[in-house]
Amino acid sequence: IELAREHQPDVIILDVMLPGMNGFEVCRELKNDSRTKFIPVIFLSVLDDMEDHIRGFEVGGEIFFSKPINNKELQYKIASIIKRKRALDNMEECSRVGEAFCEIMKLTDPGLYDHAVKVKKYCSKVANLLAFSQERFDRLCLGASLHDVGKLVTREEQEVVKAGENIIKPLRMYDWLKFFMGIKRENTGGQESFDGFEKELGEEVLVLNVVHRFVELWEEVEDKKQALVAFKEETAKGLWPPPIVNALEQVLNDEEYLDSLITQN
Repeated sequence: IELAREHQPDVIILDVMLPGMNGFEVCRELKNDSRTKFIPVIFLSVLDDMEDHIRGFEVGGEIFFSKPINNKELQYKIASIIKRKRALDNMEECSRVGEAFCEIMKLTDPGLYDHAVKVKKYCSKVANLLAFSQERFDRLCLGASLHDVGKLVTREEQEVVKAGENIIKPLRMYDWLKFFMGIKRENTGGQESFDGFEKELGEEVLVLNVVHRFVELWEEVEDKKQALVAFKEETAKGLWPPPIVNALEQVLNDEEYLDSLITQN
């Protein structure tokens, strides 16, 4: 346990039948410690009873292997777990960077900060409705938070995207985050052509474009319902992808319904 705290391994493999404290107890201790609780644990055991498997999962184990072990399968599972953990660690780091930039916005330009918060809020709700994976959800929320970060240094429309890209260029997430810097003011109903990373991020970028335009209209007319009417008119002209617009409208309708329940009470 002390070695795990000190070295922070990507994954821990435990034999259930350890001398003294058994593997289940070790795992419980690891999961109760904030320094080691997020390290994945794989159990190895001669036991093949379902109760033991369930106990392993209850104390926080990721996978339970019964001996004899298939080495190739074990190697594959370890590689898969490490890949997922490193992706999550990277997103956590990215999230902290995003929070830092948002704090700068809050202090230097409260209006820009409020806009970013609103865009992120509705992007997250639409993403949940569209059943985005956690990785796609996290990327979209970070992109939504920072899509206008270039406005911290310039308000020239033609320079905002370049300024935003320059700000985030030193970051490891630059390769994919840069695609969220270019909010489209002229749209093609979701028919954009994407390549490489941009193709992978296509739907997330479209969600951000849709939500950004709706929030933009909302801020112009200062009325959510009027903004939705105007936005649906643009959608009817083929300017926005209907599936994403429908998801946004569902989010707004759900909000209105919840507000009515609160008012009644």
